[in-house]
Formats: sequence, structure tokens, C-alpha cells
Amino acid sequence: MSRLVILLAGLLPAMLCAEPARDMRILQYTAADLGAAQGVASAELSLLRWDGEQGFVPVPFQIDPIGQADMIWFADSGLDADGDPTRFTGADRLLLRASDPGERAPADAALSTGTLLVEMVLKDGDEAPGYLYLAQGDPRRHPGRYVEHDIKTGVTRTASYRLEVDPDNELNWRYLGYQGYEGEGSIIDTLKMRMSGGFMSRRARMTLDNTNLRPRLAGHLNGPLRSVMHLETRVVLGGIPVMRLHVQAHRYPDHYEAHSYARVPGLYRTTLRDPEVSVSIDGNAQYGALVRTARGGELSGLVDGRMDDEEWALVERGLTTDESWILFDSQRGFALLADLVVPPELSDIPLALVYQDDAHLEIKPEQFPGQLPNLGYALRGWPPEQELRFAVRLLFDRSLVDGISPEAYASARTRVPTLQINDRRESAATPPRR
Repeated sequence: MSRLVILLAGLLPAMLCAEPARDMRILQYTAADLGAAQGVASAELSLLRWDGEQGFVPVPFQIDPIGQADMIWFADSGLDADGDPTRFTGADRLLLRASDPGERAPADAALSTGTLLVEMVLKDGDEAPGYLYLAQGDPRRHPGRYVEHDIKTGVTRTASYRLEVDPDNELNWRYLGYQGYEGEGSIIDTLKMRMSGGFMSRRARMTLDNTNLRPRLAGHLNGPLRSVMHLETRVVLGGIPVMRLHVQAHRYPDHYEAHSYARVPGLYRTTLRDPEVSVSIDGNAQYGALVRTARGGELSGLVDGRMDDEEWALVERGLTTDESWILFDSQRGFALLADLVVPPELSDIPLALVYQDDAHLEIKPEQFPGQLPNLGYALRGWPPEQELRFAVRLLFDRSLVDGISPEAYASARTRVPTLQINDRRESAATPPRR
């Protein structure tokens, strides 16, 4: 996994719930993992925690329907739904905060309204288990909202960061700030997505970037724990429509994800030579920042506007889909962990590290001169299957924890608690699930 952390200075909107704790992980579990909750109408479900004085109390949660290609389903996306989108089934996701599990409720505890369905037992590393409860028919909901995203202005605000993008093109980032960042201006220049290939020949190469990969909005939801936009664009090279690319942009309280999916017709697999898709973040004058990678070992990149031998060696080490995290530390109160996620059937896609530290290199689009640094991933070649599917996750933080290694930090930020489900309608429990 790779994560990029950026810090924002500025006032927090009063509508957002401040989060002093560092752990802002949003956990996701599928309906298939959640026993008796599966098949229930999503609108009837609620998530609760036990409080010794108040009894069961609501905690923030979100349920999103999942469809084709493991993407959140929207009616206008052109992708198929997986069953009834109004019911919690199959791969549909329950989202919750890692900080919310609490004490175990007494065995005889019951709701005044509604029915308890399952007890969720979450074991997170060496910590004591935490407990949450899914119920049906309890109308109470936690009022907190942790992401505010206005698609008309392109502005996202959370307790941790502020992101501004071109409202007409999600790919064109304009500003990123993070709470406590000690630098000036935006942490980033922009997000860069590029697709290239040789038309019938490796020499006749064509490239598309943010400018001509102009996505159409096909769906949007703004929940308390994440906002999702579904974007669709037709990829045309040399006047030939190559494929229809679906991109979903996910905004969370402390991170951002871009999920991409496309079917690649066999004709174009043979027509295009050496295809490449790259996604990267161009930093804004991040002089003095340090970069480490999953395959870099003791090698690190120091951003100073020129590539040195150690940075070239870091690029040469590269990445794989199994070892893909990139760790960026601004040394000024912002850190980013980037991570690439691909499904197992596509794990053999050749992957390269994008790393450019050059004060004068121009790679459009950009707002400011230079690549300081430009950091991300390049997928090279078509996968054996006739589809391209991957996700890039950018996890923000204030800084690295003192004394922790980059490897341990990456593991801690991406750890998912093990889950055991106990059926509260009965006394039986199901085996632990991972």
C-alpha cells in the first residue's frame, strides 16, 4: 500500500465533529460477513455500542450497495447491481470507525425499540476486543458527519484536511491542506492521471492526461463516513475509442481513494503497443521531504529539486502489487502513505514506481513549476484478463510515530481488525472471520 499524508492549516467548520484521536481508520465489512444482518433492508439497520449507564447508543455508520467490479452501485453508471440495492446483501459494505467499538453488552440486554441481530467482536492487534451491535428497527442514528463534500464547488472539508478540486474535472486538484501543516500554501500541485500507448507501433505513441480524460459524473452520494463520486470517460487514442473508463473518487475523514475499472476489448489489446496507466501526486515545493518505499530497504529519497544516485536506485528497486506502499514525510507536520490495491486475479501486472525530484521538469497539467516530488504508480501492459481494475489509496497523517519503522507504520495504518460474529437472536456464535 502507498499513502500520501498532507497537512492543512486553517479553521475547521463548526458542522464537523472534531477528532483528537490519531486513529481515523474507516473499517469495511461485507454483508456476507455479518450473519443475520444479511438480507435486511439497509434503511432498517443501525449500529450500536453498549454504554453502562445509557444502554445501547448509536454510533456513526454507513451502508453502501456494491455492484459490478466491486464498485459502489449507481443507477446511471452503466454497471450492473449485485442483487437488490435496497437490501444489505453479498458484497454490500458496512462502514464504521475503528475507534468506536466499546464494551460487551450483558447477555440479557435488549432494545426498547427494534431487535438485536448480531454482536460484532473486533480484535485489533494486541488490544482487548471491542464490541458493536447491529440492530433492525431501531430508528436512532448518530448525528455526526465526518466528511462534508460540495460537488458544485469541488470543496471537501473534514476535521483533518481541506481539498479543493476543479468541480468540472475531479482529476484536477487545486489545493490540499492539513491540520497542523507547517508549510505555506497547498501541499500538492495536482493529481495526475495519464494513459498512453503505441498505435500499431511502439514509436507512434499517444498520451492522454487530465486535460483530455474529462470524466462525466454518473452518480454521487455523501454519507457521514465517506463521499463517493462515480465518473465515466471514453478513452480515445488516435481517433479510436479504446475503452470506457469508470473512476470512483472516495473521500474519507483522513484519506482519499481513487478506484478505476475498464473492460479492454480484445481488438484494442492487439492494436495498442506497450500501454501504460499512471496515477501520481505532484507535490508543491516539498523541499526537505523524505520518501521511502516497500521495496526500497534503507534507501530513501530527499526532495531537493534534483535526482541523486540514491533516488535513481529507489526508482530501480521499483514496486510490485504485493509490495506497493510509498511513504512521504514532509518533515513539516504532514505525512502521506500511498497504497495500490489490485484484485488477486490481476496481481501479475508489471508495476513501476513514479518518482521525480526535479525543480525544472514540466509535466502538464500543473500549477507550479517542477516535480517536487511527483510520486505514484505506473501500471505497464495489459493484464491477462480483459479488464483493468485497481485502486490507489492516499492516507493522510500529521507525522510518523517516533521510533516506528516505515514498515511497521505502513502495517499499522492498513491493519484491519479480525471479526467474529455472534448471533444475538440466539445463543450460538459463528467462527471468527477475517
